[in-house]
Amino acid sequence: MIYLSQLIDAPIWDASGAKLGVIGDIAVDLREPLPRVTGLWIKGDRIRVAIIPWEAVASIEPAGARLNLARHQLHPRPLQPDEFLLAETILDTQVVDTNGLKVVRVNDVQIKQTNGDARLIATDVGLTGLLRRLKMENLAHRVARLMGRTLSDNLIPWKMVATFGGPMTPLKLRISREKLQEIHPADLAQIMDDLDRDERVELMTTLTNTDAAEALAEAEPEVQSDTVKSLPSELAADIIEAMPPDDATDILSDLSPEKAGQIISLMASHKAEAVRRLLKHPEGTAGSIMTTEFIALPDTLTVDQAIQQLRALAPKEEQAYYLHVVDKEGRLIGILSIRALIISQPGRPIAEIMSQEVVSVSVNDSVETVAAALRKYNLMALPVLDDSNRLVGTVTIDDVLDIVLGKKRKHTSLTPQPSKRAL
Repeated sequence: MIYLSQLIDAPIWDASGAKLGVIGDIAVDLREPLPRVTGLWIKGDRIRVAIIPWEAVASIEPAGARLNLARHQLHPRPLQPDEFLLAETILDTQVVDTNGLKVVRVNDVQIKQTNGDARLIATDVGLTGLLRRLKMENLAHRVARLMGRTLSDNLIPWKMVATFGGPMTPLKLRISREKLQEIHPADLAQIMDDLDRDERVELMTTLTNTDAAEALAEAEPEVQSDTVKSLPSELAADIIEAMPPDDATDILSDLSPEKAGQIISLMASHKAEAVRRLLKHPEGTAGSIMTTEFIALPDTLTVDQAIQQLRALAPKEEQAYYLHVVDKEGRLIGILSIRALIISQPGRPIAEIMSQEVVSVSVNDSVETVAAALRKYNLMALPVLDDSNRLVGTVTIDDVLDIVLGKKRKHTSLTPQPSKRAL
């Protein structure tokens, strides 16, 4: 194994032993899972036309590189469109350790020669890599031994690395996307805290709109707004459109009216309308934190029909906490449990098996009222009603927890008044 820092400034000899110059950098093709070294750049060539192809390299080690051709047989070439200079591109950049789920800085790169190729194996993100670049590694090891300690490399296998920033961006996204999509949205949100604005934007463009939406929804409020402000409005609209309406509303409410309006105008009409309705509710109320994505079943359905409708809707987990039963005017008249639906006879009307004693809140009730009701009645979610008892949304315990943890916008404080109403 050799390291990039050991090769920089190492001499280059031709087949006759004549010194041609020193290695200024290594040309690599980053499109492959283990990037391949494609040539050596001779230091001092400012316009990058003196790339010695890897096929002309007989051997390479910290002491220098030996070629298999004489000077007059060499035909240095320019850097190709698919190539990047490794030290210039990778060193001192931030990368995501997709195994340790953290952002680290690259101090060195480990290279392995095998079957005539040289490939990038790992990045060194530890102190040893930095000392090696400063030509202080041997001294540091001696000092460590005198103190009864040892220094070790802190290596991250290349397959566990996703890189950000620099001229390699258009190429590397194909490599990073698969790795990043395997990371849980909550972990991606934590990673976003350690990225700068441009890197957050790049992360959003790397992920699918759905994955980007899930990660952004888990991020801290200031990270959310800073990221969305930096995104092109079309991309921001696509990502926010993939969010539940309540999460989308939280982010949009922190933007300027101009920016928020521009994003909303680019969203699908039904999503945009849901967000506009939520934005009308005052902060600190149930209406401001509810989601408009919920299950409402007509009271005219039978058990079998209700099950068929649920299969067609394929609700998300948080939407299926409770099944709401409404009349033809959309007024909430009962709550139906999954258990009651499963054990009842197929032809039985759901109006006969629903519970009419329902705990609910008004759109104008305070967040504290919602929290008190959830706690008092040990519920996972609450239906939210308008002044005519029509079901307009639900608030889940996760929504309230996000407020407590500061992941939703701040709310005003009102007196808790949980209510239990028979419908």
